[in-house]
Amino acid sequence: MGKKQTARNQLDDEFEITGDQTYARSLGPRGNHQHEVELLDGSKTLVTLPPKFRNVVWLKRGHYVIVDPTVGITEKVGGEIAFVLFPKNIKDLKAAGKWPAQFSEAAPAVSDHEEESDDDLFVNNNRPIMSSDDESSEEED
Repeated sequence: MGKKQTARNQLDDEFEITGDQTYARSLGPRGNHQHEVELLDGSKTLVTLPPKFRNVVWLKRGHYVIVDPTVGITEKVGGEIAFVLFPKNIKDLKAAGKWPAQFSEAAPAVSDHEEESDDDLFVNNNRPIMSSDDESSEEED
């Protein structure tokens, strides 16, 4: 039997960019296991997510991947995702000086200890909003 593929296994795998492979940033899923990505030169293309990553890794807008433009080329698809980069991988690449400058500028520095502001919280519009001002005016009466 084969080894069950998990995100942790994929995170522990060593990777190396070879040949025509390049870094890319995901711009979002487009359906049928296809994702639109922005390459280092700023061009946008459609790439496929290979079966070994399906139902294992959830690729969202803003995630970074390594794209192989020589595999799976069709009229609409410009390549295949060779590796999904996790934050640990990106940190290691930055420490080694291999992370591309194009993505370093665009990525905002996020601290692990930043507190969320109230503006970032989800607001449920299906529930009435109870403010503290209404409660204090009822107590005065």
